[in-house]
Parts: sequence; C-alpha cells; structure tokens
Amino acid sequence: MEQHIIKRFDEELNKLRHNMLEMGRAVRRQLDAVGLVLLKLDHREASEIEAADVDINRQEKDLDAFIECILSSRQPQAIDLRMLLGCLRMTIDFERMGDEVRNAAKGVRKMSSSLEGQLLTTRDALLTIHAHLLVMTTEALLAVEDFDVEKARAVLARQPVVVSEVHAAVVALVEHLKEGRTDVPDGLELIRIAKSLERVGAHLTNVAEAVVFIREGVDIRHETSTQA
Repeated sequence: MEQHIIKRFDEELNKLRHNMLEMGRAVRRQLDAVGLVLLKLDHREASEIEAADVDINRQEKDLDAFIECILSSRQPQAIDLRMLLGCLRMTIDFERMGDEVRNAAKGVRKMSSSLEGQLLTTRDALLTIHAHLLVMTTEALLAVEDFDVEKARAVLARQPVVVSEVHAAVVALVEHLKEGRTDVPDGLELIRIAKSLERVGAHLTNVAEAVVFIREGVDIRHETSTQA
C-alpha cells in the first residue's frame, strides 16, 4: 500500500513538471511571436498575441489548483516540498511573463506601421534584446526540465546584459524625445515595450532562482538582485 502511494505521488510530481514545462513553452512561443510583430510592426498579429494570453492565465490557474491539491493531500517534506513551492513560484512567473509579452504586443499595436530615424534604431535594439530573452527562455526551460542548477545560473548571468541594453536604448531614445526629434507617441510605446522586455528577463531570473531553491534548498533571490 505504501509503495502504491509513493508511486502515485511520483506520478503527480512528474505530471506537474510536464504541465509546467508546457506552460513555459507556450509563453516562449508567445515571446517568439512578439519579436516577429515588432519586426514587421504587424497590428493584426499583435492583437492575436494579446488575445492568446487568456490561455496562459488558464494554465496558471490549473497548475495552482493542482499544486494546492498535492500539498493538502500528500503533506510532502524536504525536497518534494521544495519542488512544489518552487513550481508554485515558477507558474506565477511564467504567467507574469505572458502578461509582459501581451503588454509588448499591445505597444506594437498602438504604434505606427512604419518607423524611421531613432525610432527605427531603438526598435532594432529591442529586437537584439528580444533575441537575448529567447536564449534565456530556452535555457530556463532546460533548467526546469532537469532542475539543472548550472543551466539556471547561466540564465542568471544573462540578465545584467538585458538590463544594460534596455537602459542604453531607453536613454538614447529619451534624449531624442527631449530634443523634439522623434515622434512622441511612438517613442513612448517603444519605451513601454523596452520595460516589458526587461521585466520578462526579471521573471526568467526568478524561474532560475526557483530551480536553485528546489535543487539546493537555498534562496538566492536577494543575492542575485544585489549582484545585478
């Protein structure tokens, strides 16, 4: 009987990890798509990304309910408890990543269908940042798949680059806005998109920190924020 309970618990944990990875992959697909709409300035496809966020929200609710069910019925301890708590943190961050991707898509939808000058330069800088985030997302999902601390720390190492590049892009654009050399509405939308992309990186950092917590039992959230 006890072996049956242990086997069932292991099956539940495997299902949890599988479903969480599916949620993360769905977010990555949305992130990939928002890069294309930013490149093409495609308003219709941007609207489709916004609408698709409801699926990410549904997945988060389902995972939350599943985790709560396991916690209440199994009363896990040690690494199993850390896994559940870490997964709970990760589902929240994946959902918030989806929110930021939606916000970026909304920004594209509200912009003009063509850009020039500094606006185009900033857009191209954001595409470079977006490429960094795709790599980080892939690494984060690989880290979650095996709770691999080395891969998680690779994600953490990339976030300062994202923050630095966002800062540089925003500062350059703001200077042009202050001098009246750039369209203000489009410029403000690009700044909002830049900050959304930066927050995507922050949530990926949180996911990586949760992997370290699960595997090593160490909370490094304050450590990494201080280093950044």
